[in-house]
Amino acid sequence: MMNRFARTAQRCSEVLLMCGILLFNTILSADVTAAKNQPHPGQALIDALDYYRSAGYPLVYSTALITSAMTVKQAPQANSLIDQVAELLAPHQLELRPLDGLMLVVRQPLPVTDDPPAAMILLLVERNGIIPDASQMTVVSDPPLGSPQVLAGGVLQFSGVAPGSYELTTSSPGYHPAVNQVAISGSEIELIKLNLRLAPAQLEELNISASRYVLRANSQFYIDQSAIQALPDLGEDPIRSAQRLPGSAAGGLSARSHFRGGETDETAIYFNGVKLTDPFHIRDYHNIFSSIDARAIAGVEAFTGGFPARYGDQMSGVLLLESQRPDQPRHTEIGLSIYNTSLLASGFSQDGRWEWLGSARRSNLSVLLDSSVGKPDYFDLFGELAVYLTPQTRLSFNTLYADDQVLVITESDPAELEQSISNTQNIHSWLRLQNQWSSLLSSDTSLWINSLENSRLAEVNDPEQMVADVSDKREIQSFGLSQNWAFDGISEHHLRWGFEWSHDDASYDYKSAVEYFGFAANWPDINNPRQTDIVANPAGNRFGIFAADHWQLTADTALNFGLRWDGQNYTEPHYQSQLSPRISAMHQLTPATELRFTWGRYYQSQGIQRLQVEDGMSDFFAPQRADHLIFGFRFNTDNHYRFRLELFQKNYSRLKPRFENLFDSLALIPELEPDRVRLDPSSARARGLEFSVEYSGESAFEWWANYSLARATDRIAGQQQNRSWDQRHAIQAGLAWRHELWELGLALNWHSGWPTTGMQLGADSDEDEYFPIPGPRNAENLGHYSTLDFRISREFELSKGSLSAFFEVSNAMNRKNPCCIDFDTDEDAAGNVFLDRTVDDWLPLLPAVGLLWEF
Repeated sequence: MMNRFARTAQRCSEVLLMCGILLFNTILSADVTAAKNQPHPGQALIDALDYYRSAGYPLVYSTALITSAMTVKQAPQANSLIDQVAELLAPHQLELRPLDGLMLVVRQPLPVTDDPPAAMILLLVERNGIIPDASQMTVVSDPPLGSPQVLAGGVLQFSGVAPGSYELTTSSPGYHPAVNQVAISGSEIELIKLNLRLAPAQLEELNISASRYVLRANSQFYIDQSAIQALPDLGEDPIRSAQRLPGSAAGGLSARSHFRGGETDETAIYFNGVKLTDPFHIRDYHNIFSSIDARAIAGVEAFTGGFPARYGDQMSGVLLLESQRPDQPRHTEIGLSIYNTSLLASGFSQDGRWEWLGSARRSNLSVLLDSSVGKPDYFDLFGELAVYLTPQTRLSFNTLYADDQVLVITESDPAELEQSISNTQNIHSWLRLQNQWSSLLSSDTSLWINSLENSRLAEVNDPEQMVADVSDKREIQSFGLSQNWAFDGISEHHLRWGFEWSHDDASYDYKSAVEYFGFAANWPDINNPRQTDIVANPAGNRFGIFAADHWQLTADTALNFGLRWDGQNYTEPHYQSQLSPRISAMHQLTPATELRFTWGRYYQSQGIQRLQVEDGMSDFFAPQRADHLIFGFRFNTDNHYRFRLELFQKNYSRLKPRFENLFDSLALIPELEPDRVRLDPSSARARGLEFSVEYSGESAFEWWANYSLARATDRIAGQQQNRSWDQRHAIQAGLAWRHELWELGLALNWHSGWPTTGMQLGADSDEDEYFPIPGPRNAENLGHYSTLDFRISREFELSKGSLSAFFEVSNAMNRKNPCCIDFDTDEDAAGNVFLDRTVDDWLPLLPAVGLLWEF
């Protein structure tokens, strides 16, 4: 333990040293830039003003007012910044006018005339608000004022406004329109601060337009925080919300999802730029909840395939989460529900330089559940503190901490006790530095250190089946650095490149013993009794480099070329590095119709935290590979309907062995069950069709639906076998109704039954014994899965803040959805022995209530 503590202390000192170097480089680059751009005679006036703005001075001006022909007449001599700026402006008949924390550049007053006075209206996009760039806004005035001009600093300007009353309606994609009334009586400057509210999110958000020049892959979706809150899901879980997307397969218990036929660990989860390691509660029993508070994030962006070259070492999908940016100087939330008690606080300093957000949640399930089924006691914390070193440089400190002390009991009789005790501490800490070096060049740098400690003690005492115990202790530590760059300075080309590196260290101490009895002891090829004792201490590095070019061929056609290189050296033997080419294309047939194509190669190494010691494996396997091929079609109508059709195929190769239970996927100690089998697929394939339709109109109702037709198979011993999460048909649908303070949500999930394996009863008449004869693996199917989930909420205005109350029911019809099968022998009245087949189900009807106080 002391050696591990010493290694941890050494790594912390190394990380702190890297932090110091990172900050020193930031300050040095700012000083070099300042010296280079300090105002001097002959310099463009607009560049000189940018020098002061980069130093944090709140200048706002119009490029129509300050033209490129204006230059600095002489170097400023004053001591104060405000006087220096005034010196630069005076020769051009310009002056500064303070306005609600801003310094507005305006013309010097003209001589008084008999002409009617003209005023100016400024619409301000607050830097700390969760609102889009002013350049993406549309402002309609009644009576008309024409189109506004976008000023530096995120301000829209109407000039030459005659006296009168005006109604301004400001809208932006993804937000509710804002309506402002303004009365102009003279030549004043009227300032309006906008605080747009997020609109209900659509299921799919396509991020490619002439203004952004971002080409994403075919399968990108975005769900915002308000949609997560409205979706009737267990615990308002942001990771679980991805199970509503096309191509996702989930049983209903775990928060993890299978994306397009892949395993659950083939999907990466990024939070504020850093890849997380197992961010789940109750991780030793199906990862039921994530450790991320939905109230602390702005939304979930999901790639179900074909993701860009920036994201590597993953074969199926990517989930991207960003924390909320505070939109009020002080904001507090206190929540209480069946699932947890929560506290969230956020805000920013008066000068806007500092921002903070903190959330804490503690489980209430350990109090509410009957102690005979266990005690799931856990909590999580998240904190972010950000400082703007300059208006273009944001440095944030992030910490995500999760702590579990979970007791699961499947048999409470002391004579036949079956229980699992799991203790987990998962800590992610990181620095993130975001630089906007110029209007064309930006970078995003992250420096992190992660620690995961997990111990599991489990026992099963069933004299008729098996007696087993497990002691499983794991420690994972990682620290690393990543940096991503974006450059848009080449005509029609937009470049992205970056790297990542991490050092990983793990220790495993796994012990288990099992003895089988009765029917279980007669399984074919079973080793009875069996003991396993594995100690392993792998350590090493991971590397990744990528480059991508978005090429806007024409106004209607774009291409994206990406290339990625990954490598690892903690495996023994060392496997070769991996090269991943990727290409995407989009063509806009009409303003409402788009065609898309993606092909890419994706590798995934066996993470240092994924050593399969529980199944007797002490070595790592070579990185796996998947090739994605996707064709997409999208059509938007003028009456608020959106249609999307995608065809995909995913071909796997170089697959590592995996272990599954043929019949019972919810076993307490799955690795010791007699139906545990090793699968060695030589290849695998997933292919399918996905169709989606959405309606988002001006009425109170919105709805969406999608249908998937798919197949996921492994090739094992020359034969095709269905993957255990293969679902031939799947339907997802939902609707939302919002009226004033009320909100109602319904969600339907239906899919074909997952594959299972049949069994026959064999008999040895000489020995008078009976033994199982499993049929072909996954050749049969369970009954289909169907749930209807319901949620209703109402908001109450209080003298201080607001109170929201909700009532939610998961599986409202209390449908029995089969998940697994238990086989045993039984005897009828005549003494005939037969095979007894018992089907267990997924979650039953689960009601939930909760309150949220915001102030």
